[in-house]
Amino acid sequence: MTRPVLISLRGTQAYGREAPETIELLTRGTLTGRNGKFALSYEETELTGNQGVTTTFLILNPGRVVLNRTGALQSKMVFVEGVKDESFYDLGFGSLLIGVIAHQIQVDLTENGGRLFIDYSVEIEQSVSSRNSYEITVTPVEEQPCVEQTGP
Repeated sequence: MTRPVLISLRGTQAYGREAPETIELLTRGTLTGRNGKFALSYEETELTGNQGVTTTFLILNPGRVVLNRTGALQSKMVFVEGVKDESFYDLGFGSLLIGVIAHQIQVDLTENGGRLFIDYSVEIEQSVSSRNSYEITVTPVEEQPCVEQTGP
């Protein structure tokens, strides 16, 4: 089952003792689900600085979420509570070793939408860089039939 959805994403990033920075995005995407597993995808825009990138959250089970970015930027982050995952983040002119450690994952998704929350830390080249979170709300979009108007 694949359906069009409206995605409300709130991303927060805090460096050390500095005040957190937050970005909010409202965009259209798709939600694909089967047997309790879901893929939530959307196209990045100039607003996020990642135009030409498709972002997909793969929810494999309530404790494991994979974030894939493809297109102009290639990256993969695996979130499992309490487990450090390391991967290379392609910057186009080189790569950085990125480690992510999920502190909390909350999944409340069905074919009718729902919510995904991930709280995690990022390490860059094995040094703690920031504390981040994604709070995502998914709402189905009902396709409106085209109404043809004729005459005056």
